[in-house]
Amino acid sequence: MTTENAWLGNEAWPNNRSCAQFAKDVFRLAGAETDKQKALAFYDGLTRCLLRGANPLLPDGAGGYSNCFDPLPVLTSWGSGECTYWGWVATECLNGAGLKARRVVVHNNGHTYYEVWYRGDDGVEQWHAFDPFGGWYFLNERGEVASCAELAANPMLVQDPLPGHPVPLGHHPERANQAHRHRTEDQVFIDQPRRDESLDWRLQRGMEVVFNFIPQTPSEALFTNYPAPGEPSTGKNLDGSHCDIAELSRLGFRQCAQHIPYWKNYMLPTASRQGLNEGRPVRWHGSGALRWKPLLQGAAAPCEARCAVFERGCLRPSGRHEFCEVWYHFRLPFLVSNLTIDYDVGGGGGDYWGLCLSADDRRSLWPLPLKSHAPHFGLTGNGQAQWKARQSSVQGLREFWLRLDMITHAAQPTLAVQALSVTVGFQHNMFVQPMLAPGRNPLWLEASALEPGAALDAEWIYQLRGEERRENLTLTQPGRATRIADVPASSPTEILMTGVRLACR
Repeated sequence: MTTENAWLGNEAWPNNRSCAQFAKDVFRLAGAETDKQKALAFYDGLTRCLLRGANPLLPDGAGGYSNCFDPLPVLTSWGSGECTYWGWVATECLNGAGLKARRVVVHNNGHTYYEVWYRGDDGVEQWHAFDPFGGWYFLNERGEVASCAELAANPMLVQDPLPGHPVPLGHHPERANQAHRHRTEDQVFIDQPRRDESLDWRLQRGMEVVFNFIPQTPSEALFTNYPAPGEPSTGKNLDGSHCDIAELSRLGFRQCAQHIPYWKNYMLPTASRQGLNEGRPVRWHGSGALRWKPLLQGAAAPCEARCAVFERGCLRPSGRHEFCEVWYHFRLPFLVSNLTIDYDVGGGGGDYWGLCLSADDRRSLWPLPLKSHAPHFGLTGNGQAQWKARQSSVQGLREFWLRLDMITHAAQPTLAVQALSVTVGFQHNMFVQPMLAPGRNPLWLEASALEPGAALDAEWIYQLRGEERRENLTLTQPGRATRIADVPASSPTEILMTGVRLACR
């Protein structure tokens, strides 16, 4: 690999490299010092950055797709989930950042949230229950966030909250189930093991990654619950992940008013299903892609090559009757949603070439569809269509291998791959990407290893009141590069992020 442990960020926005670092940055940006301040700040920060929506399914290594309970891709890649997923993410984040938190499941409610242990302003150390997914926490008689035990002992804390309660008590009034949110007497406390995972990019020369602050194309996006052949559709988010918190609540007020300026430019209409949103604008996941032309990097690009000759940006077999086999390795921190390959192969009659994929370090293979195995040019790919058809798919992977193979029997061989452009689409939560904020933005770019002569380029692409601007940063040796980008905006709504780019050259 040309680079190791590459990442970029903006100190004015929470870091998405790990759950723990995300929480620590939420605390820092809020100026939170006590555990109580941190718990309240995190409730607000998670509401801003995680979407209420569908739950992800991931390849389970057993021939199917199963529910994902890995907090980091839920937060950073999928970007949404129901209450269970919010509980997993919150507990991982808070425990990783040094607080004492636990996931709570209440069987009477069929609901999940979390509790945080801290000393309140009243001097009492106890658990405090939070549910940013539902949009509530409740105050006890002393004005502190109540615990599950206190809610069960005094239902009026829920049914008749004190005047001036600091949160709206439910994103969706008719679906908030406030009539029984006090039924926490049968709660199950879960001591959730910490994963302490961290993300990174390992890029080779010529690779370029762009995070777009627009939704993934529905026909390519990750989704959750496609019916088995012959079964009716369940109607659950067949077109990807999106939130269900609209700007205007059913009570007529502007909910999440402190977050709307950060959401406004990225809220798009969604189809009305299951009584959600009525087609109103809501937040969506983001799309992104890693793009690479590996042949331009020659023999240094493959992780394995046999009987292959690289010259002038082309690839050919090393001789007649010799099986040429070249492997390229792709590893991403975010969930892959689709793969597109643009190719041009020249040659003559009787020449053969092909493309296939592996998800298990070349132990098993599946072919990519081609118009012909004779020399020709065209496009091929893999993604949601194969997932729907119950075929092997890159959907949900974070690592795979691409094999190019060819053979010629011509006395004077002309077989050669003359062009190969690979695009790996991925889904990401745009609200944890390093967005720019009004004022001072300390940007940074780092890598623990960087091949001599190589360089990493980072670029923040945005519009300020309709005018396109770019902020650039370059790293030429292992370590960290930094710079300050001053954005003369008075509100986040004046800033439209359109892309963040990371390239290795």
